Amino acid sequence: MATNEVCAGCLRDNEEEIAVLWCNDCEELVCRPCSKVHRRFAIPHDVVDIKHIPDVNKALSKICKDHTGQKLFFFCVNHDKIVCPACLSELHKECNINHIEKAAKGIKDSSAIHDLKERIHNQKGVIEKVKEEYNELSSQIGQDKEQQHERLKQLRSTIEDRLNQLDKNIETHYNQSVEKISSSTEQLKSLARTTQANLQDIEKADTEESEVKLFHLVKHLDTSQLSDEENLQCLENEISSLSIQKIPENIIEKVDAMFYEFSHDTQTTSCKGQQSGNKARQSQLRIHSDEKQPLHKSRTFYADVSSTFHACCFIDENTILIIEEQLIDMSKKLNLQIIELKDGQALSFMVLKGYHGTCYDTICTFDRNNALIVGQWCVFVIDMELKKVARTIKIGNKLSCCKWVTCIESQIMILCEHSMCHFISWIDYNGKSLRTLDLPYGVFDLDINDKIVYCTFSNANHVTYTTFSGVNNTCYTSLDLRERCKIAVGDSMIFLLERDRNSVYKVDITTKQRSVFLKDEITNPTHMSFDRKSKQLAVTCDEGKCLKIFNTCF
Repeated sequence: MATNEVCAGCLRDNEEEIAVLWCNDCEELVCRPCSKVHRRFAIPHDVVDIKHIPDVNKALSKICKDHTGQKLFFFCVNHDKIVCPACLSELHKECNINHIEKAAKGIKDSSAIHDLKERIHNQKGVIEKVKEEYNELSSQIGQDKEQQHERLKQLRSTIEDRLNQLDKNIETHYNQSVEKISSSTEQLKSLARTTQANLQDIEKADTEESEVKLFHLVKHLDTSQLSDEENLQCLENEISSLSIQKIPENIIEKVDAMFYEFSHDTQTTSCKGQQSGNKARQSQLRIHSDEKQPLHKSRTFYADVSSTFHACCFIDENTILIIEEQLIDMSKKLNLQIIELKDGQALSFMVLKGYHGTCYDTICTFDRNNALIVGQWCVFVIDMELKKVARTIKIGNKLSCCKWVTCIESQIMILCEHSMCHFISWIDYNGKSLRTLDLPYGVFDLDINDKIVYCTFSNANHVTYTTFSGVNNTCYTSLDLRERCKIAVGDSMIFLLERDRNSVYKVDITTKQRSVFLKDEITNPTHMSFDRKSKQLAVTCDEGKCLKIFNTCF
C-alpha cells in the first residue's frame, strides 16, 4: 500500500486518514472508522481489504472528475468518452449518446478486449526491445565519445601544426624581407654616391678644352649611368615583391562559419528501432505531442558578410531563389540569388537599388524564367535570364496596399490591405483586378494549396482556411500557439514557424495532431518555403545570415 493513499471521505472533509480498506459500491478508498459507516447503511456496502484490490481498480472511478458527485452513466459515441449528466447537458447536446449499460453490452464477446490485450502485449515487447536498444546505445555512445575525443585531438594537433608552420613562414618571410631591404638600402647608398660623382663630372665637362677627352668622358659616364639605371630599376621592381605571408582579413569569419556548420551538421549516434505495429500506434492518434520528429541531415548555405537573406521559393527541386538585401557603403541593394542545391553554386544579381516600400517577405516564380516580388502598389516581374526588372505591374486601386504575391497556373494573385480588411485579388498582366476573395482581417501570413487559402494572424492563435468559393472556417487552434506564425502548406500538413521559440511545428490537417518538426536545428528563423514536389522545407535562419534545407520525408 502506498503511503500517500488516504481516505476519500475524510479528504472531502479536509482531513487525512490512512486508507486501509476499499468500498466496491462507492469505488473509493476508506479508513477503518469510515468503513463502519459504509457497512451500516440500510443496504450495506461491500468493503474489502485494500490489499485485495488491483491497482487498476483504484485508478477507475464512476464519479466524474469535472463535476463533483456526478456519476458516469452515459457514453458519447462521437467523442468516445464516458460522461455524466452534467457533461451531457453542457458539452454533448448534439452527440450520439448511449446509456453506459447499453454501450457495455457484449463487451466480453467483442474484439475490443482481444485487440487491447494484443496491443498491451505488443507494447510490452516493444518496451523490452527499446530498453535493449537504449542499452546498446549507451554502450555505443561511450565508444563514440572516446573515438571523437581522439579525432578531436588529431584535429587540434593538425590545426596547431598548421598554425605553427604559418607562424614559421611569417617569421622566415620577415627575416628574408628585412635582409633584402638592408641589402637594397646599401645598394641605393652606393648608387647615390656614384650618381653624385657622375653629376659633378658632367658639370665640369663644359670646362674641358679637348674634345677627345670630352668624348671619352661622355662615353664613360653614359655606360656608368646606363648600368646604374638598370640597377635602380631592379631595386624599384623588388619593392612590390617584398612582403610577409598574410592571413586573409576574413579568416575569422570563415573559421566561425566552418565550426558553425560543423556543430550543426555533426552526425549523432543512433540505434534504429523496429516499428511497433499499427495496433500499438492506434492509441496515439489523438494525442497532442511535442516530441520532435527525426530529420534527415540538412544542407546550409551562407549569406555574404554584407548580405541578408529574406523570403525564398523553390524554382524546382534542385534550385532555390532568395531575396538578398545587400548593404555596401550605407547604400542598400535588393538582389536575387539563385542557388543550385546539388553543388552549392550561387548566382546573385541586383534588381533594385535604393528601393523604397519593396516587400522582401514574399517571392514566387511566374514561370521558370521570371520571378515576382511586390512593391507597395505594384508587382515587379524579374527576368532571371536578363537579370533585370522586365516589367512593373501597377495595381489598379491605389488605396490597396500590396503585401504578398503568388502565381497559380499562370494567374497572379496578390494579398491586399484596404480600409481595415484583407482580400486576395487576381490581377492580369496590366494590373487590372479580375476577381477578389475576402479574408478575415489581421492576416499575418498565408499559403495556398488546392484552391484553399490558409492564414495565420497577427492577433490570434489559430489557423483558418478560406476556399476559392468563399467558405471560411478554422483549420487549427491552440492556446499555446504563438501569434504571428509563418505558414507553409503541403498536401496533408501545415508547417508553422514560431520565431521567438526557434521552432517549426508540423500539423496534420486531418487529425489536427501537432508535433515539433524543428527545434535545435534552427536559431532566429525569419522565413520558410515548402516545395510540394520534393517535400523539401527551406528555412532562413540566424536573422537571414544562412539558409537551411530540410527533407520532410522520413
